[in-house]
Order: sequence, then C-alpha cells, then structure tokens
Amino acid sequence: MTSAPRVNLSPSPHRTGRACVWIEHAGRVLMVGLEWGGWTLPGGGIDPGETGAQAAEREAWEECGARVEIVGEAVTIWGQSGVESLCYPARLLSLDPSPEGRPVAWVNPRSLPWADDVQLRQVLAGMGETPAVLALPERVRAALAETERLGFGRSCSLEVGRLLRTLAASRPGGRLAELGTGTGVGAAWLLAGMNDTARLFTTELDPERADVARRVLGDDPRAEVLGGDWREVLTYGPFDLIFSDCAPAKRETESLEVLVDALGPGGVLVLDNFSPAASLPASLHGGDPERDRLFSHPRLLCAEVPVSRRECVILATRRA
Repeated sequence: MTSAPRVNLSPSPHRTGRACVWIEHAGRVLMVGLEWGGWTLPGGGIDPGETGAQAAEREAWEECGARVEIVGEAVTIWGQSGVESLCYPARLLSLDPSPEGRPVAWVNPRSLPWADDVQLRQVLAGMGETPAVLALPERVRAALAETERLGFGRSCSLEVGRLLRTLAASRPGGRLAELGTGTGVGAAWLLAGMNDTARLFTTELDPERADVARRVLGDDPRAEVLGGDWREVLTYGPFDLIFSDCAPAKRETESLEVLVDALGPGGVLVLDNFSPAASLPASLHGGDPERDRLFSHPRLLCAEVPVSRRECVILATRRA
C-alpha cells in the first residue's frame, strides 16, 4: 500500500528565512509528519512581504489544518541540518484535517523522548523549562560558552557528549585520553561521567584553545590539558578509552595502529562525525575506506551507533 501524495500549498522559490510554530494545548504540542519518517514542528519558508509570525500562522494551517493566533515572541532554533528557524508560540483556535494531507500528532514535550527532540529541547530551553535529566553539566556549559566566543565550530555534538559521559562512567578508575581538546567540550562531558579515581589526559595543538580548556577544566584534579601533537598524549597510556577528535588521528591510514597500540585490552576507541548512509557525499558512494579499515582490523571489534539523524559514532574495542 502506498500513501496518498502530499500537496505543497506554498512552493515559492523566493522565500527568505524560516518560521515554525509551537502550538500547545492541554500540555501537548502539535507536530506534523515528515515524508521520510519522524515528526517536526509545523513550519516552512517566509514568503516575500510576510512577517515571520504570518508565515508561522500560514504554515500551521497548510501543514496541520490548525487555525492559530501567535501569542508571544519567537525563539530562534536550529534543525538537524543546521537551518535557523524562528519558532513562535501560538494559541489553537480550531483544528481540521491537514490541507496538505500530512499526519499530525500531539506529543508531551516535557517527557522523553520528546523532550530531547532537536527542536523541542531548544524551545523548552528558551522558555527555561529544560527537564533536569537533560540539563547540561556546568563545565560543559562553560566550555560551550567559550566555543561560541571564539567562533570555534568543531566541538562534539550534544549527542556525542552524552555518549562520552556514559562511556566514561563505565570505566571507574580508568585512564582516558582525548585527542583534540578544542575548548574543552568533550573533556567536560568525559569528566561528568568519570569517578573520582579516573584520570583524563587531553591534548590540543592550538595554544589559545589549550589555554581556554585549562581555564574551563583547570581546577579538576582528574584532568590534565596538554599542548602539542596528539601523539604525545599516548605516552601516558595504555588507556581504557580514547576519544579521537582531531582529523590527523582518525583520518590517516598510518594512525590506526598507533591508536590501537595505545589501548589496553578491552579499551574503547571512540570516533565521531561519521555520516549515515543516507547522508554520505558522492565521493563515498563507492564505499568508505575508514569504516572498512576499522571494521576489518584484526585487533578490534566495532559497532556503528547512530546518535542523530545526521551523525554516527564508531565504537572500536580492542580484543583482550
């Protein structure tokens, strides 16, 4: 059985900016189905001559059949693809079937998994309503502030950070390494999961970023921020976990043996920023040599873990 085709009521190619709408009723928020699966807040591009609020009201009707009234200022949010959108709170006036033939759902935005949806969690944060279980650790918050101040765009994602915290908690008393400190975001996530007897060695080649990371992490006796080439930190091994977050360490053929040698038996190598198959560039349609190299390595057992619609992490455990 095939679903009925959806109609796009406003396909204008001349839109500038994007607006979406937060329609809350009886503690639930209205979301609309995506063609490739999943749910999103109703929204779309802003037509020439339209305000963001007008676009949000129009999109609510076109996509969901919802007549709404905007009741507050917009919150700026970003989608999975990094596109910025103005999200307007709205009061529901009436609800009819979607004119575009889209499915709709009322979800509880303050309960998991919805509270961690990439859009919903940003709106909740803007309203000061982030659930306690999703609050950022204080050091992570401080490191992210430094990232924004420096305009440094290569810190690990929120999803990867949570995975790092969980993995660090599985290594009580362990020795952990991070290759590529940046401003300390990944290190802060690792420290949030480590126990009091674990140690973290992290290295950053850029002197300014290394100094920033020392300020963010400096008073934690479990962490040591080193400056210089990533290979130098490996002399502090063997390690129970290595988060390889700099390009030379995880993208050069000759580096893999060095990294595996630095792991203790049962140690885990963590590599982020892998694209799911649906998002691979054309250059990798013939296959990904990095994945092949990891999964075929005789001393590693690997698993690929999707952490979001646009990012996978490879966990590679050294055989005992």
